[in-house]
Amino acid sequence: MRLSEFLEEYRKIHGAYESTDRIFHAKALCYCREKMNRRIDSTKPAIIIGTLVHLGIEKLLNYQPKVFTKRVGDYVVIGTPDYCDEDSVVEVKTTYYAPKKKPREPDELQLRIYMWLLGKKVGYLWYFSSSNYVEHIVREPATDEEVLDLIENPRIPMWPDECKRCDFYPCVHILRRLVE
Repeated sequence: MRLSEFLEEYRKIHGAYESTDRIFHAKALCYCREKMNRRIDSTKPAIIIGTLVHLGIEKLLNYQPKVFTKRVGDYVVIGTPDYCDEDSVVEVKTTYYAPKKKPREPDELQLRIYMWLLGKKVGYLWYFSSSNYVEHIVREPATDEEVLDLIENPRIPMWPDECKRCDFYPCVHILRRLVE
């Protein structure tokens, strides 16, 4: 099989996370709403590598990911944690650099939302890079109030440095200037 054929098959089964007015994916709550409202190219090399790592972990752990849902206010939050058992939730991140001292804020927030979604008190963030792997333990699930705030008061950008790494930065800022 040629790489182009693989990428075509990959595109068929790996789309973007889509939220609606009342249904929100946990991951979409952790990033700039403008960015999450646009289609992200799922064939970027970093995304494909991350997907392959996730598939390998699922196979090794003999785990089939499940979609979980929870109602909060007038909304529904959905999420598919990378791994969970009766005691904890695991979120896996592939990255250029695995943070040793503390997890990245959007990653920790995503895990905390998964913990809230599943009613777990402990979560683990696993970072894998080409030169290192790191585990962070998180012991504070998100709250109903925090999740409602994320839904009803989206931040654009969500994090101070988010625009620097965003493919949509030029068009979002041009549109915002036109509206103002």
